[in-house]
Amino acid sequence: MRGDAGAETIVIGRHVYGNLYDCDRELLRDETRLIQIVRNAAKIANATLVSVNTYKFGVNSGLTVFAIVAESHISIHTWPEHGFATVDVYTCGNTDPEAAFNYIARELNAQRVEVFRGDRSLRR
Repeated sequence: MRGDAGAETIVIGRHVYGNLYDCDRELLRDETRLIQIVRNAAKIANATLVSVNTYKFGVNSGLTVFAIVAESHISIHTWPEHGFATVDVYTCGNTDPEAAFNYIARELNAQRVEVFRGDRSLRR
């Protein structure tokens, strides 16, 4: 595969990340549901799920849900007190990180979404 200026692309990495505003505050505290969302996002991205871990920042505080996929990672960090979450979907290979990101934004009922895209490819 040829990229910019005739360089050969050896590794294709795509990073879709962003901020989700005015999300469902109760959902942002629901560890079980967030794990399910990350698992589903991995399937939607056509990524191979390796593991899912969580960290809870207190009883009524936010969560981090982090999935290792063979192709890289998917993460959600939540601030329920602000209705805010950040999401990272970074994958390589034959995957669709954009579809996974959009799914997560819909599932969290985000009223406003800021999305950023990065090309993490290796070109020679």
